[in-house]
Amino acid sequence: MKLAMFKPGREKARPGILWKEKILDLNAACLTLEKKGGGRKPEVLWEDLIDFLRGGERARRKARMALDSVEKGSLDPDRLAKRGGKLLFDLAKVRLLAPLSRPPKILCLARNYVSHVQEVTGSATRPPDTLLFMKPTTAVIGPDDAIVVPPFCQKLDHEVELAVVIGRLGRFIPESAALDHVAGYTILNDVSDREFTGQRDSHRLINWFFMKGQDTFAPLGPCLVSKDEISDPHKLRLRLWVNGELRQDSEGEEMIFKIPQILSRVSRFVTLQPGDIVSTGTPVGTSFSTKQYLKGGDVVECEIEGIGRLRNVVRVEEAFYRKG
Repeated sequence: MKLAMFKPGREKARPGILWKEKILDLNAACLTLEKKGGGRKPEVLWEDLIDFLRGGERARRKARMALDSVEKGSLDPDRLAKRGGKLLFDLAKVRLLAPLSRPPKILCLARNYVSHVQEVTGSATRPPDTLLFMKPTTAVIGPDDAIVVPPFCQKLDHEVELAVVIGRLGRFIPESAALDHVAGYTILNDVSDREFTGQRDSHRLINWFFMKGQDTFAPLGPCLVSKDEISDPHKLRLRLWVNGELRQDSEGEEMIFKIPQILSRVSRFVTLQPGDIVSTGTPVGTSFSTKQYLKGGDVVECEIEGIGRLRNVVRVEEAFYRKG
């Protein structure tokens, strides 16, 4: 399944399932099935996809049943629409949002692709351990949202990454069981202010938060693809374009630390929860090496096969005092 958050017009945002050129309202479909079965009003309404993931296997089973019913025709959206209900929306007429707008944690790997290690360090020496940093949830934006930067940000970079979405709580997870804790996969653009890459203090430390944690620096989407649709996440092709020019093009097989290793290692220090995002690093082709930094008006498109394409535009915004 391809799960997404969407907003039809001025109505409330809701979870859905992408189907052909439409999106199925997940709550409405499940409620309709419950009513057909003669059951009472169910408790299966999910405010968002994190709520859905917390529902575990029961929630996934209900979602699959709803989609199967539409595909087989036993649940007729057109007939329901004539009675005033609506299950299916044209994808072109709704706004897709970030599939997970407020994930519990956003954990990102640095230097996890051989080619990117070489372009950043000039050496083929691999890191001895996973290098991790966190992004705040305020960095998350969705498809077609603007990457907003202040005018003093002159070295804006892009990084297309495969993001693992956790579906099951776990701590001290063995590598052999790591994928059992995965709900699915999405795309994350690890936007970075490279001005801070070259700025090290007297202790040789980089300010990772300023470089990676600014508002809008984590475009996410366009959907969450359930893990059953991707046989091997390490064989997916990752590409990124800026204004139609291909900048990054690689495959996940180049990862230094594979997904089971990453999740096992991370879970030694923190409990992984449903909705957590673990982003697996980026390949060669970033602006750090090409010096073709992003500027206002640039269109950035990230694509991972089997997931889709995530599009965002860079917007420069004046820095002025704001208060709530």
